[in-house]
Amino acid sequence: MTRYYPVNLDIRGKTCLVVGGGDVAVRKARSLLEAGASVVVVATEVDPKLRALEGVELRERAFRDTDLHGAFLVVVATDDPVLNRCVGRDAADFGCLVNVADCPALSNFIVPATLRRGELAISVSTGGASPSLARHLRERLESQFGEEYADFVDVLAEIRREIFDKVPQSERRTKLCRELTDEKWLRLLREKGRDVLRTEMLKFLGG
Repeated sequence: MTRYYPVNLDIRGKTCLVVGGGDVAVRKARSLLEAGASVVVVATEVDPKLRALEGVELRERAFRDTDLHGAFLVVVATDDPVLNRCVGRDAADFGCLVNVADCPALSNFIVPATLRRGELAISVSTGGASPSLARHLRERLESQFGEEYADFVDVLAEIRREIFDKVPQSERRTKLCRELTDEKWLRLLREKGRDVLRTEMLKFLGG
């Protein structure tokens, strides 16, 4: 079993190629767009939901090697195993990051099941051993990390900037950042809202 190295990629503005036009391709293209990628989809048949995705470049034809030119990342999501192997091999030869949906053996990276709350991303992976378990665990996490965490992370980011501007001592900065993740602040957010949380955190820093 491959031991994967966890990493978060900045793909803003980078060309990401999706080969395939079905449901899986729709999900992959959508998530790439949300991350700011420049998405190209190559497929002989295209799901209408792909056409509805603003910003996707559609190439409604069979895959060609030239489609890999300039691609930073490639997702292969067709229902043809032979084509998947061919595209995956070619993409790897081109030096691309490549993921063949549901086939880690043909990939040099896999996509974890991810729960998103604004800038907070909690990812679960089984290294490709059981994607169903990864999805199940992500669903369990949904009840533990509600939508309020999006606001919590945003406020923490703002307050962290204040700390780095005003507190020169590294150890003091670390201590303050840790104290601001205490559960009491999350309870305050839930009870009083984002603006009150921000005000009280600033008061805490001033004290």
